[in-house]
Amino acid sequence: MTELKEFERLLLKTIIKDNPEKFGYLAEHLDFIRIETTKTTGTGLYINFVYLKEFQEEEFENGLLSAEAKLTAPNLKNELTYCLDVTNCKIDSLEILTNEKENWDGDLENCSLN
Repeated sequence: MTELKEFERLLLKTIIKDNPEKFGYLAEHLDFIRIETTKTTGTGLYINFVYLKEFQEEEFENGLLSAEAKLTAPNLKNELTYCLDVTNCKIDSLEILTNEKENWDGDLENCSLN
């Protein structure tokens, strides 16, 4: 279990901010989640989260969320696609994939949101 890095937190905040009506409550969860596992596939990165605290369930429970901001990596020709899975009112996982099957090491360190 590891803490969120600055960019991972920024990406989650951006997604939540772009989906405020039904998922704005997730902003309160960010201090209480940790990364449980990460998996790189050569063309994608999968991050699974775990909670340190239980939260009261909200009215809307499940969703696949993204945001308007473009996620780019300096060594890729195309932008990355990202999707946050919210299951039972909790941040469950984040999937980040290259487009056109570009090879990528899954390193978010030099990525940017535009």
